[in-house]
Amino acid sequence: VLPPAIAPARIATPARPLVTLSAVAPPKPAGAAEKITIAKTIALNDPISKAEVKTAVKAWCDGIVAIGKVFSEGGDYEAKALEHVERHYAFGEIPEGSKLLFKPTLAHENNFRSDLDGFMSYFVGNGIYSEDAGFAIKPWSKVRFDMHGTFITGPTATVSGLYYFTPTATPDVEVKVEYSFQFVRSKAQPDQLKMVLHHSSVPYSPPN
Repeated sequence: VLPPAIAPARIATPARPLVTLSAVAPPKPAGAAEKITIAKTIALNDPISKAEVKTAVKAWCDGIVAIGKVFSEGGDYEAKALEHVERHYAFGEIPEGSKLLFKPTLAHENNFRSDLDGFMSYFVGNGIYSEDAGFAIKPWSKVRFDMHGTFITGPTATVSGLYYFTPTATPDVEVKVEYSFQFVRSKAQPDQLKMVLHHSSVPYSPPN
């Protein structure tokens, strides 16, 4: 009688450890330099660019809308208007013997303004000039603009064009106004442009 077959013994195979793969950025080649961005420091006498002018005009337009919004919400619109005026006009930076030149759109008795009180009276109607109803607190929901052209000579830039004001009360209406701004670099912050001249008027309407 043959002995029964003996099954071969099983040899336990050790479990393979789990390996988690993760993406690893390849090493930089030897000698590769890090890319460093250095912000340019703008000096007072650096030429003004057309892009800077466009940014400054837009900021002025947005500021008028912001004053009206604060007024509509019952906030301190006079403080907002003062912030706007001091941000966009060169108060405290005018050479001795010169003055700011501001000819507002809707002024017919006190046609020109040069001091802070006159500016504030026009924008928020604080009672200094009785003709001022407060241009910025009409209020306006939108102000868009175009630039007819610029005249840039180094650190001084002049721009003329049209801006279009949309009253909050009549959103389907735009009021077209002509403007000319002259900018210089701020002595305190040369990367900011400030106005030394602002002329604004409604287009000529020929008689019927």
